[in-house]
Amino acid sequence: MSTPHTVSAAAYLPRDTADVVRTVRDSRDRSQSLAVHGGEPALDGLAVPDQRAVVSLRRMNSVLDLNLGRGTVRVQAGARLSDIDRRLGAHGLGLPIVGDHRDITAGGFASVGGVSTASHRYGMFIDQIVDLEYVDTDGRIGTCGRHHHTERFHRILGAGGRAGIITALTLDTIEIDKDRTWLSTQADRFLDFDTFVEHAHAEITRPGAAVLQVGRWVDTAPLKVSRPVGTGRVQLGTVRFGQWSSLYPTSPTRSLRARREVGSRARKSLGAIASASSGKAGMPVRNAAAGAVMFTPKVLTLRDAEYLADTVISSSERGPAYRVGVFAPTANYTSVFYRLHDLFSGHRERTGCFTVISAMTYGVRSRYLRSESAGRGLPAVDHGLITFTCRLRPSALPSEQLRDIVTGIDEICRSENALRYESAD
Repeated sequence: MSTPHTVSAAAYLPRDTADVVRTVRDSRDRSQSLAVHGGEPALDGLAVPDQRAVVSLRRMNSVLDLNLGRGTVRVQAGARLSDIDRRLGAHGLGLPIVGDHRDITAGGFASVGGVSTASHRYGMFIDQIVDLEYVDTDGRIGTCGRHHHTERFHRILGAGGRAGIITALTLDTIEIDKDRTWLSTQADRFLDFDTFVEHAHAEITRPGAAVLQVGRWVDTAPLKVSRPVGTGRVQLGTVRFGQWSSLYPTSPTRSLRARREVGSRARKSLGAIASASSGKAGMPVRNAAAGAVMFTPKVLTLRDAEYLADTVISSSERGPAYRVGVFAPTANYTSVFYRLHDLFSGHRERTGCFTVISAMTYGVRSRYLRSESAGRGLPAVDHGLITFTCRLRPSALPSEQLRDIVTGIDEICRSENALRYESAD
């Protein structure tokens, strides 16, 4: 029996489930609220009022059991999905759904649902969970799964840590060699928003044999630059373009392998340079890093493709932003996309609160989402995920304007039978 390792009076590093139990009970005795970290951004935790303490699960990172017969793996909640996936690779297995960066943990991803560019084939991360172990708000250990305590199972999944702390999970795997599964990119580029949305809807509805799929749209505000001579500023036009990428299986050749190696090194170098760039002088490099994700390489391995954004995008994500994700039923997908875009661009035109408005989208065929929709009296259908990221001006959004935006999003969801994705970033 281990003892919880305390970093400070308000930070805990449990090593096992027993440590988590003692941490929760201790926090209740102190009337102290808990925020759970699994390696990614903090999730709102157990609702004990007053001062907030941090519970980091990064030391609970072990692979507990690999059942080759059933094709499942049991892990602690703090285990990184990239580490789990590498371990499975030695046995010809892999996780069907992983996040787009290497620090995402199993418990953290489960707490927010978890989606990826493979969600049109495999659904959400929580669709892959067979069962889980958790510690509730009273410090009691419980278990639930697909076939036992299913109501509790659905309540904990996607709850962002509010229904309890997930401590261990059993996950489904698939037979695949991600380092030797080669993909070729079919990219379609657009300068017209209407055509982009129509194309995205068609691809989400009929993905065919695509292993991965993703669409991205970028819409910038007019750029104001200083005149080279004299005083005043010049206003340049907006930049509006998009790309839809579908990745299909291909057979590797020597030339394809060479192209992959060169492209991989170039993206990593660009990401490293952009990460070291700061201020206005570094903006072109960071924008180039973002563009590298827009223009998916022609050929790459499945593992490369899953973590493509992690190679370069984090370096370009500096600065405040407003993000929201919405699961739109496929029948209402185009309407939801238009209304969200009009909402954000309208606020930008009236108040200038945003600079760049970008969207990412792909299909989601999820058992969990269908059951969630049915539970709310909505049709149990497939969805397209639409995520908007709006870069803020130096001054933050006024609270009144933010309320107007949130109210607008909620109205779109109600009228279109759509669902909010609470942790889209």
